[in-house]
Amino acid sequence: MKNKNNSIYKFIIIIICVSLFSGIAIADAKPKIGLALGSGGARGYAHVGVLKILEKEEIEIDFIAGTSVGSLIGALYALGFDIDEIEKIVLEQDFMGYVTFKSISFELKETKDRNVLGFSINIPKLIASPRLPRGLISTIGIRDEFDRISNWAHFEYDLKIPFKAVATDLITGEKIIMENGKVSNGVAASISIPGIFSPFEFEDKILVDGGLKDPVPVDVVREMGADIVIAVTLQGVKEEKKEPYNIISIADRSIEIMIEDLTRLSLEGADIILEPSYIGEVSFLMGEKERVQIIQVGEDEATKKMPELKKMIADF
Repeated sequence: MKNKNNSIYKFIIIIICVSLFSGIAIADAKPKIGLALGSGGARGYAHVGVLKILEKEEIEIDFIAGTSVGSLIGALYALGFDIDEIEKIVLEQDFMGYVTFKSISFELKETKDRNVLGFSINIPKLIASPRLPRGLISTIGIRDEFDRISNWAHFEYDLKIPFKAVATDLITGEKIIMENGKVSNGVAASISIPGIFSPFEFEDKILVDGGLKDPVPVDVVREMGADIVIAVTLQGVKEEKKEPYNIISIADRSIEIMIEDLTRLSLEGADIILEPSYIGEVSFLMGEKERVQIIQVGEDEATKKMPELKKMIADF
């Protein structure tokens, strides 16, 4: 009888062990999903649309890396902000409110079918402080606003999803991965589009937009441990073809031309590429209607690619 009981106990233990190890194997089989959010300035509203659909379809993101505007949207999501909160934040932001230097003033005029940003120079103030501005928009102001919104969040303590931001060292030309200290520093460095945003001074570096080195940081999110990498490129979100007519549109178009080929290289390691498509007004001056339209094309592209993504996850 004793031997029989021992046999029963051994059998039960074996069943329990098999069940436990089976559960571990199933858990290990679930792929880690990484999201690489690309650069693109005002085109970045499309990232919000992509995230709305990923969340709606219950696609759990395990890692996020962002460049430029992708770092801004990615950081908010990685910190645990609800996607509706993120949408509200970006729709209400007025980037022109961060123009801070005093020797130049701006005036927005309506001419026919377009907005024209004019400026005038205050000569006495410029003579008193002869240093020309390094950008139109202060990254310090944006950093401080991000601190306020995120309650001074840090990479080490506050992220709900592992996140990294990509910037470029203006002196050495090296790609810099922002992953320590305040998240706002990473975002401010990554979004500093040369000519539009002032370079961001951090520690011993002068940092600008990460899009100059890695427009869609597929490699970064792969190195973080992602099995499947979803890349979101904003190259398909385009301004209507017309002559650049102010300093912002000229600088924006110049950067866009420079990084088009680099974007293709950045995307090579992606498992699935989302490229929202839109032609219309794309600028920091556009109103809420245009911002919502760009969010919608992000939703449309994510919805279109969802069957492919779900199959990839199921077949992993």
